[in-house]
Amino acid sequence: MASLSLRRREKLERESGILRVARELLLESGYFRLTMDRIAELSECPKGTIYQSFASKEDIILALACRSAEKRHTFMRRALEFRGRARERTVAMGESFSLFSRLNLEDSRILHTATGPIREKASRLRNSALARIESETVDTLLVLLKEAVDAGDLPLDDGTTIEEVAFGVWALVEGGFTVIESDLPHHAFGIRNPFTNVFRVFNALADGYGWRPLFAEQDWEHTLAEVRRTVFPVEAQQLYGEGNWHGDHA
Repeated sequence: MASLSLRRREKLERESGILRVARELLLESGYFRLTMDRIAELSECPKGTIYQSFASKEDIILALACRSAEKRHTFMRRALEFRGRARERTVAMGESFSLFSRLNLEDSRILHTATGPIREKASRLRNSALARIESETVDTLLVLLKEAVDAGDLPLDDGTTIEEVAFGVWALVEGGFTVIESDLPHHAFGIRNPFTNVFRVFNALADGYGWRPLFAEQDWEHTLAEVRRTVFPVEAQQLYGEGNWHGDHA
């Protein structure tokens, strides 16, 4: 057993080294210049040994994405600690997404790289692992939406489902941050602060569903400040500066 445990530990350490090298290469050179030969060279690990753990370079990218997704999910779960109504806690979740993306830009880039064609070339094992984490993250949002419906704050009396609302919110936030991180400059849209814009569009979407409290019924800038002060004090100060709980709006 001790020998097996040692082999397992060595395998994990080797895989960690491979992923560390691959991460650096991916971020520095991009997907097309990331090759198994280059990974093997810089990690000083025979290519055949790498293939024992990873089916392809796409498999490695998904393994990296799993790590980044776990990290983001941890941020988002912390948002549930905020005491308030469901819409307020959903805003807290949005702020967790923003803080994660802005403070962990490399992780966010990896997540946005691990899309369609990349997943098609990766193994079923890696795809299943990433899908599990993504499902857990979406479930966190669904919990808040169900809470809002049960409390009577989110009336869905026109046949709209919780899942449809969740999809709209997720598409807005994920899509918005993908555009922000792309090469397309936000000033091309005439937008001064794209992060603030995503926040405002979410509130317009929520108002459209009649989700209480409505935007006009509450000081949402104060709500965001409380989220930062009570749930994400270290991250908020790191991003916005000491004593600045109002973030980009200070």
